[in-house]
Amino acid sequence: MKLLAFLLLLLLPVTGLGENGAWLTYWDAEGALEEAERFESRLDEVICFEAYFAGDGTVILPEESEMLLSALSRPKVYLSLVNDVETEEGKIVQKSKDFLVAHLQGEAAQSAHIDEILKLVDTCHLTGLEIDYENFKKDTELWADFAAFLTRLQAILSRDGVALRVVLECGAPLYCTLPEGPEYSCMCYNLYGYHSGPGPKADLPFLTEVGNNWQQVPGEVRMAFSTGGFLWREGKVVQALREKDAVQLLADKGIRPERDADSGALAAEIPGAEGGTIWYADGETLRIWRQHLTEMGYRHFDLFRLSGNETESLKLFLNGDAGSDGGQL
Repeated sequence: MKLLAFLLLLLLPVTGLGENGAWLTYWDAEGALEEAERFESRLDEVICFEAYFAGDGTVILPEESEMLLSALSRPKVYLSLVNDVETEEGKIVQKSKDFLVAHLQGEAAQSAHIDEILKLVDTCHLTGLEIDYENFKKDTELWADFAAFLTRLQAILSRDGVALRVVLECGAPLYCTLPEGPEYSCMCYNLYGYHSGPGPKADLPFLTEVGNNWQQVPGEVRMAFSTGGFLWREGKVVQALREKDAVQLLADKGIRPERDADSGALAAEIPGAEGGTIWYADGETLRIWRQHLTEMGYRHFDLFRLSGNETESLKLFLNGDAGSDGGQL
């Protein structure tokens, strides 16, 4: 399948090939909607991020997520369901493995969990649902339970005319065989970040490895990139930055970043006591990443996330040409 896609790339012009998707987060809904509306004609799929869970397994849907769902009217709109759990104290446990174990292991647990998901689908009148469950690590038994869960959920949702997409960490195909039916999106990022020292969210050797591993996944896989970057400072928590935040920070310091040859990302050292090391992606970075995976036969690409991106960067990524107008400008 991927070989056929690659051969078609050689025969067809670049313009109009493939699809674009993007996530809109509830904590930055206003800026996300503004970018989604500006580039409406170039976004084939949009994902409202997120709904999550209470400790008892019931779904929590933030008001901002409801607003995003009501504001988006295109054919392919998904609500992303994430294994984040809100404790009784009101704290959020992100990507809870305990949740995965409790709700995926065993047919009875899966059935109860699916029933809860179907309540969400019915209440929100969803036409598309995304499952974004993470933190399986190398637990092959839990991965197998997840694959069985996806098979069951896909059968029910498809019967009711609801599309299912699944976003997964890049190593997923190494630990389980994913079922046919859902649309899959691979997170092509997190090479460097909160968990590491300074570096790009992705580089070309990493993308090559990921692209090779995902050849075995059924269907036309979507490859997802992450915008913006991080600031690393000695003795402080790593700070996430949107592209515009990074650009403004460097402009305020009078620093011009350099482009890294191995990743296409921009990097700079900020001197002084409050300084540090910054890495981030701009439109040229995204174009380089997209082109690299396009040459491996992939055609559909997603972006995490909208809001805080330079307009020219979105043009370059979505159109493959910095001179095009984005369709809705």
